[in-house]
Amino acid sequence: MHDRQEAFSILDRALAAAQAAEADAAFFSTNQNISRFANSQLHQNMSEESSSLTLRVVVNGAMGVATTTSFDDEEIARTADLAREAARHSQPVQGFAGLYRGEGTEGGAQEAPPDPYDPATASLSPMDKALTLRGMFDRHAEVQFAGAYATGATAVACGNTHGVRRWTRMTDADATVIAIASSGSGYATRRERSAVRLDLAQLGEEATLKATLAADQTEDLPPGVYDVILEPPALAEVFEWMNMIAFTGQSYEDGSSFFVGSLGKRVLGENFTLLDDATDPEFLPFPFDMEGLPKRRFALVENGVPRTPALDKAWADRLHLPHTANAWHLGSPEHGAAFHMAMAGGTSSRDEMIASTKLGIWVTRFNYVNGLLEPKSALMTGTTRDGTFLIRDGKVAARLPNLRWTQSMVEAFSNIESLSRERRIVGTWYNPFGGTLAPVAKIRGWNITGKQETQT
Repeated sequence: MHDRQEAFSILDRALAAAQAAEADAAFFSTNQNISRFANSQLHQNMSEESSSLTLRVVVNGAMGVATTTSFDDEEIARTADLAREAARHSQPVQGFAGLYRGEGTEGGAQEAPPDPYDPATASLSPMDKALTLRGMFDRHAEVQFAGAYATGATAVACGNTHGVRRWTRMTDADATVIAIASSGSGYATRRERSAVRLDLAQLGEEATLKATLAADQTEDLPPGVYDVILEPPALAEVFEWMNMIAFTGQSYEDGSSFFVGSLGKRVLGENFTLLDDATDPEFLPFPFDMEGLPKRRFALVENGVPRTPALDKAWADRLHLPHTANAWHLGSPEHGAAFHMAMAGGTSSRDEMIASTKLGIWVTRFNYVNGLLEPKSALMTGTTRDGTFLIRDGKVAARLPNLRWTQSMVEAFSNIESLSRERRIVGTWYNPFGGTLAPVAKIRGWNITGKQETQT
């Protein structure tokens, strides 16, 4: 993994090669290790070291982007030539006021997030991980475990021709655990910035509970409208789709987001607040976006009121909206994405939600979600998986098959009955910087349309 001096040297050479008044660059250097397991046996360990440089050149208000994984002067010059040529064949970005000059983001004083780097996680060996997994396997002989345990360390640097330079190191630890029993399967997942904060034993307990709960009671459920209790992995899957169809600068500009015409108006439930927050020390702190703007906490939705989409600087200028420091890929067609989504919790607990439910469904996670049915209402469809339970008269009455659902998330997040105090961080494959911090949510009137005939 490259240190600060090496990273800045690469940035300086790339910006010089750009031969442009305005250019910026982002550099990543990553060491990743993943241990995969099945049948309660560790069967694969993979380690990878990789680095990449992305250079963006601005020519007469138009942008061109090129990426390389080789950092000798000749390759950097070739990359700069490609970026300049792409800019010459692109249209100027309407309203673009130029690259960031270091004046800070709008919205008040900036909060400095804590150091996102943990040396113990960066140096965690495959043997250390194997021993932790073996302990989990040995404690639960009644199930077979499958999943993955990944750790990594990444150095990130960015800079531009206006003298902006940013560098940080970060670590992450991520585990997904599936427990398979004769009655069904259970699932648990968590992402943390350090391996110490990631409790594999607790994830094993949770997945085993979901796999063995109500083992002798199974029922079907007819299609209809039901109360649902959604665990954080289910909510995270929904937010991944909403990030694409509702929260980006591009979805706002093209009119597909339900934010359009709704900023400052209450269109969701008053108890629904969703932040982009890279400053919370209990979440996954990160100090800046890839254009160098300092990260800050801001509301995507506040008490049911859409406040702003997530924007990179070009689209903030174009849309005449405040900058939100959400450029995670130079040249990204999304023009801003929320990589640290934090849903506010409440005062309840999962057990209290179950006890308060006359007839409903407890959902561990979703699968096969399609979030593109009708973006203006965030209408989605999908199935449940790895632990779906019937709640009757305040108790877990039976296991259910994987259920098919079709639901507007605008409607769903207008019908939140209660939220848990406890929240959990859930990671996703496309987001190396952050994740989703979510509570358990009880939602009224969720539309179940059938069941998945082939169980997986």
